[in-house]
Amino acid sequence: MTQQQLQSNIVNGDWRGSKLPGILAGDVAAAAISATAISPLITAIDRAVVENAASSSRPLLSTLKSHVICSFRHPRQFFAAKPFFYVWTLYAATYTTANGVESVAKEITTKADQVLVSTVTFLATCAVNVPLGVWKDVRFVQLYGRPTTPKAALNTPLQKGATASATAPSPVPTARFPRIVGATFLFRDAITIFGSINLPPMLTSSIPDSIFSSPAIKMAAMQIFTPVLSQVFATPIHLLGLDLYSNPHSSSAERMSRMRRSLGPTTAMRCSRIIPAFGVGLVLNTGLRDYFHGKVGAAATN
Repeated sequence: MTQQQLQSNIVNGDWRGSKLPGILAGDVAAAAISATAISPLITAIDRAVVENAASSSRPLLSTLKSHVICSFRHPRQFFAAKPFFYVWTLYAATYTTANGVESVAKEITTKADQVLVSTVTFLATCAVNVPLGVWKDVRFVQLYGRPTTPKAALNTPLQKGATASATAPSPVPTARFPRIVGATFLFRDAITIFGSINLPPMLTSSIPDSIFSSPAIKMAAMQIFTPVLSQVFATPIHLLGLDLYSNPHSSSAERMSRMRRSLGPTTAMRCSRIIPAFGVGLVLNTGLRDYFHGKVGAAATN
């Protein structure tokens, strides 16, 4: 069967003779494993940042340390909790989309359409990553963004002599998430995506050959450096969104004071956070994907 006939069959829904189902299975497996590997640390960092922004009594580093220790001491509870699920869903869906769309596009197009493949993959990945990223942050600030919540009331011991009905907290309706907070998170993600995907090719040529002579090494260096650099600009927007949710009625002076207090350590934390998400995670995903694709190719030749 020729390549043109195979492409036509795939477009028409006929998968006979195609390795694509096996390739897509490998894409999903690579994405799931990579997301599982990086999500514990990212979950701990994101929760610590939100709790620190909501309350000055929760120092960033000590809060992060307690969450990391908890993940080792109580792994079942940590991995079964909603925060881990939110983070894992974000990265598993992002990696799966990037892998799957690229595989399908390459299968039904020719090598001459590489620009089209890259463009479609980028747009599809952004379409999944941005709304899921905002969804994840909305859930985190709803869980940890305010120090006094109905959940905190449920943990308060009953007073002696009081009945359960008298002390039980009354149902509190879920407040609608402010649109301005969602807008700040969208703007923050736009900065991160621009710094992670668009900037590296633009800045690669500015690196002198005396530092890195290989174009591939230059690109790899920019793919690590520019996402980290983007957090210098994205973190103030992130803190603004958290504070708008945690303290909606604060004055501008109070808001700026809290943001200045958290800006330094939070920027450092988010710069560190980018490395597993866009560095380790992508490297692991790429390596696993190549491994699974190789297995599919070997099985097809047998």
